[in-house]
Amino acid sequence: MKNFDAAIWSNEDEHGDWMVEFMPCKKGPDFSEEKFKDLTERWNKKMDAEGFDVLMAISLVPVSSNEDYDMLWQQEFWTKDRDNFWRDWKENHEIKWNEENSSVLLCDTDNILDFKASLRGKILPFDENGYYQEFRYCNYKEGCNSSDLLAFEVGYQKEIQQLGIMGPSLSALFRPISEHKKSNYDFVWHQCFDTPENQKGSSKILDQGMSNFVTFDSASHTGWKIR
Repeated sequence: MKNFDAAIWSNEDEHGDWMVEFMPCKKGPDFSEEKFKDLTERWNKKMDAEGFDVLMAISLVPVSSNEDYDMLWQQEFWTKDRDNFWRDWKENHEIKWNEENSSVLLCDTDNILDFKASLRGKILPFDENGYYQEFRYCNYKEGCNSSDLLAFEVGYQKEIQQLGIMGPSLSALFRPISEHKKSNYDFVWHQCFDTPENQKGSSKILDQGMSNFVTFDSASHTGWKIR
């Protein structure tokens, strides 16, 4: 079992582990696309000016609305940089930032969903300013484990090729780091698609194949790159 887990999660390089986090955000009374664009531009300038090592940021709008958030603010870090960022942000920047920007967007930094991440397979070109992210929050069925997951990955890629469909542009697995609203799941199967048609074609394969070894809840979002 440890060998199978290592095949998924032992992906360190000279920078260390890669992690991803999602902040639930609510739109304020002054929200507009123009004001949100201005907010992200100022945020990027602040990240650069302060020397914060945020690798990437993405806004994720749920395809189906929910009560928990209007948007997820996704950030990616090398794990070694993440704690330093939040320590500095909480102590020196967050209060003033929220005073100036909460009427447009307020992110709940006390309920962050954080995950260790592992890229799976090749990354294909896709437009990062308008694409689709799918999350499958998974728990293994009794008697199943990561060996079943790895075997399914191989079969999934073969079936995509046999059917002649494009499949995902990016695939990753997430494992919860801390206790949060989604940490009761064993892992998250995460994929990015360039069109809803490609997402639909792959989802049919996933729905049938994954149900053999996991139960899952799924959610889809439209993504736009912020940083």
